[in-house]
Amino acid sequence: MKDQMDKILIAGIDCVAAIGVTPEERTMKQRLAIDVEIATGTAQAARTDSLKDALDYSKVATVVMDVCRSRDFHLIETLAELLAGRILSDFHPPQVRVLVRKISPVLEPRVNYVSVEIVRSR
Repeated sequence: MKDQMDKILIAGIDCVAAIGVTPEERTMKQRLAIDVEIATGTAQAARTDSLKDALDYSKVATVVMDVCRSRDFHLIETLAELLAGRILSDFHPPQVRVLVRKISPVLEPRVNYVSVEIVRSR
């Protein structure tokens, strides 16, 4: 029997990145909260109760952190695309959803966060 597609959600990965349009914005690293939802089969892992049959979400979170630190960014859209591409290439899921939140991006008026969400498939 073929495994159905399940989803694993890694929510609120806390990252800092040099991100922003102006040089002033990029001089101070900014907090990001990133969600990654990966379509994957979980039935085999559930049967064996073994990490070797599961998606290692700690490795996914590490990849997210590494990409955030890899360079300066102007836009969260760019970061989201790079994250989706890297997760698709490193972990080979059929689909990934990436949500990047830039925390407190605007001083006046007060804004909790601005986010971009993308879904990409292989």
